[in-house]
Amino acid sequence: MTAPDGFPMDALDRRSDVHGASVVDAFAAAGVSLPVRGVPHGISCSSEFRTAVLDLAARRGCDAAALAGAALLLGAGTGPDPGAGDAVLDVRLDTVHDHGAVRRALATALAAADGWALVPAAEASRLEGRLETLEYRNKALATALERVSFQPLEGGLTQVRDAASLFGFINEWCFDEDRVVRRFRELAPVYHPDTGVVGCRQRMAQLIEARNLLIKHVRTAYRSGEWAKRR
Repeated sequence: MTAPDGFPMDALDRRSDVHGASVVDAFAAAGVSLPVRGVPHGISCSSEFRTAVLDLAARRGCDAAALAGAALLLGAGTGPDPGAGDAVLDVRLDTVHDHGAVRRALATALAAADGWALVPAAEASRLEGRLETLEYRNKALATALERVSFQPLEGGLTQVRDAASLFGFINEWCFDEDRVVRRFRELAPVYHPDTGVVGCRQRMAQLIEARNLLIKHVRTAYRSGEWAKRR
């Protein structure tokens, strides 16, 4: 098998003994010139930024141009422009790009280097299917919780027994302040109007009323002679 101009591929293989060497580099090492494609961009940046980009490209087994092209293709670069500087990062891209956009894309790639990873299309499809299943289950759970959730009492909570029932206590003498606080922390995320599975402003307000009423009950009635007799 031969490369352009009859250059033998086995020679290319022998000269590509450096891990991560590109095909272009291998041909160059073999003395074969290949046409250079792309639009040259001399991106002005700080020396620290240039070093960070080159280091990331090396860790990814590519060059700065491939890193910039991938970042631009993925739509990265909505953050602030790290700005020009005294260094120049030479990259060749398929089309002409604003230098600020290239810097922003590369800055996003640097920021996400430890948190993002490219996955195969099949794996992405599997994850999307899993996400759809979880969304369906979440909706089913929300519907079930809505059916069994308490209905806010008109006029608010005034009776300790109603507050105790709302918190799931069998009567107004079977809990202490710690149990009230723990139960409130369990129920609040369910009914919080902004983040709850069955978020409801009225339910959340009445949940707070119930907590305050039960804590007041613990701190007063429990110290009375009536509570002492029940103990």
